[in-house]
Amino acid sequence: MKKKINISDRTLNLIKRQHLKPIPKWEFIAKNWSLWSGLILCLILLILGFGLSIFGVVDNIIVPYLWLFIAIIFLLLSYFLFEKTKGAYRFQKWQVIASIAVIGLVIGSAFFKIGLANRLDQQLDRNIPYYRQMVPMKLETWSQPQSGYLSGTITKVIDSDNFELKDFNNKVWSISGQNVLIRGRVTISVGSEIKLIGSKAEGYSFIVEEIRPWVGLGQNMMKEN
Repeated sequence: MKKKINISDRTLNLIKRQHLKPIPKWEFIAKNWSLWSGLILCLILLILGFGLSIFGVVDNIIVPYLWLFIAIIFLLLSYFLFEKTKGAYRFQKWQVIASIAVIGLVIGSAFFKIGLANRLDQQLDRNIPYYRQMVPMKLETWSQPQSGYLSGTITKVIDSDNFELKDFNNKVWSISGQNVLIRGRVTISVGSEIKLIGSKAEGYSFIVEEIRPWVGLGQNMMKEN
């Protein structure tokens, strides 16, 4: 009993000497809310980063490196913030990192598939100065007819395998083919923006073997000015 009293006395004396005060409950609540708000924000940015990275890799229209770097940064920040939450000690570090990465990839993939990655890229291009310099479009990849890659806007339709296409350099091509493989939700109609795989023929003629939408889900994308 005497030992317990001595310990209590020492604790009280320590509190008095160092002028320690109890932390108000509202500070704990505010810290907890700030922590979880930061974690949610980091997860959202992680998802956007993965979504735009997938957009760049799958549709091969933008250079995805910046967004991949951003996704990795927010993956690490999400892990750092989660480690500070109550109960985080129950999980192994690799489980936390793997779970956050899977969440980002799964929701980021859905974000890409429904076309939101494309729309966000357009919005950023319109509203953020120098965005396109940081995340350049890869028009040159799909503007190499001599190598079998061509892209542009359909200007005239004869039938599903024969039509005219104006490329993004404003050159008009005569497109023809047989049993053409169509990937994605491509609509062969005037105004549709598409990518072609095939071979260049004489002059401005192109024999198409495969047609893809310029972006996923057949959405038209604004070309680079």
